[in-house]
Amino acid sequence: MSDIENLSGQDRKIQYILNEHGELTEFPKEKCIPVEYPIKYRVRNAFEVFVRVEYTENYWISNYGRCVNNYNRKDKNTFYIHKEGDVHYTVFEIDIDGTKYRRETSPAELVAKAFLVRYGGRTKVWHKDGDNSNNWYKNLLYVSPKEYKNLKAGKITWQELNRQQEYIEYENKATVHAYKVYNGILARCGDTVDDDNVRSCYDKSTMWQGWLDNPKSFVKWYLEHYYECDDEEMDVDKDLFGDGSGMYCPDFCCILPKGLNTLLANSKKHYKEEQTEDNVLPLGVRYSGKTGKYYGEIQFTGTERAISLSEWNTAEEAFAEYKIMKQADIMTVVARYKNKIPEYIYKRFFTVDVKPY
Repeated sequence: MSDIENLSGQDRKIQYILNEHGELTEFPKEKCIPVEYPIKYRVRNAFEVFVRVEYTENYWISNYGRCVNNYNRKDKNTFYIHKEGDVHYTVFEIDIDGTKYRRETSPAELVAKAFLVRYGGRTKVWHKDGDNSNNWYKNLLYVSPKEYKNLKAGKITWQELNRQQEYIEYENKATVHAYKVYNGILARCGDTVDDDNVRSCYDKSTMWQGWLDNPKSFVKWYLEHYYECDDEEMDVDKDLFGDGSGMYCPDFCCILPKGLNTLLANSKKHYKEEQTEDNVLPLGVRYSGKTGKYYGEIQFTGTERAISLSEWNTAEEAFAEYKIMKQADIMTVVARYKNKIPEYIYKRFFTVDVKPY
C-alpha cells in the first residue's frame, strides 16, 4: 500500500502551514475551515489561499494580501488582479436586499477580516514589521484605536502589548498533493510505470535515502519550494541541478513547469533496451543510407514538424550543429518564463549543456 493510501493515521489529521516566523509547522486539519467559494487562480506558493470577500460576489482576497475580482468579466473564470502593497481598494458589496454599494477598503483590512480572529474593541490593523505593504496575514495584528495611536507614535511596540494574535487557517490540498507527487517519484524509481517511453526517461532514477526513510521530509521540501506558473502542471525535476546520477534529493531537485521539464527531458539521450553509447547515434543525429552522410534533426518547441539540418561526414560534426540549434531552442523557450519562475532556476538554464549521450 502506498504512503498516500496510508494517510489514515496522524498524517491525514495534519496540514502544513507557515508560522509567524515563516517556518513550516504542523497544524490540526480539524481546525482548518473549508474554502466556501474556491477559485482557480495561480497561487504564489503552496500556502496561499484565496477566500471570497465578505458581502461580495466578485472579490477574493488571499492570505498574502492579493486581491482579484471578476466583476466585469464575461468569463467568470478569469480575474483582474489588483495592485498589491500599501494601496486603496474600492469593492462592490451587496446589501441584504440585493442592493450593490461601493466600499472603500485596503488589502490589510480585507486580509484581517478574512484571516484574523478579532476581539471586541480591536478595530485597527497593525503591521508587525512596520511595512504597510507587507499584508501577509501573520504580519498583521488587531489592536484598539488607542493602541494603534500609541504604536504609530512610537510610544509602545507591538511586542509590549504581550498579545498572541489568533489566525484563521483554511484547508488547502497541498499536503495530500505532495504525498501524491512523492508516490509518483517512488513509482518511477521503482520501475513500476507501464509506459515504456516514460520508463526509459527514468531508467537510472533513484531516491535519496533520507526521503525514502522519511516521506514527511520530502513533503516539507516540496511545500517549501512549490510555486505555480500560469496554468501549467508543476513537476519535480532532478536534472537541472543534478550531477547526472539521476537521484531525487534536496540538493539536485527543483520544481519546474511541465513545459520546461519536458524540454529538459528531450535534451538528453534516452536508451531503449540493449542500447549503449557504442551502438547508437548521438542525440538528434540521423544517418542517410542514400547519401552516406550524417545529419541532425530537430523539432523546435511550438512547431508541428521536425526539420533536417545539414549533412556531414561524421556523426560528431552533425551533433555539433544539432547542439547549437537545440541550446538556442532551450534559451528561446526559457526566455518566455522569465519573471514566472524563481530567478535561481532561470539562471541555471544558462548552464545547460546538451550532450551527445
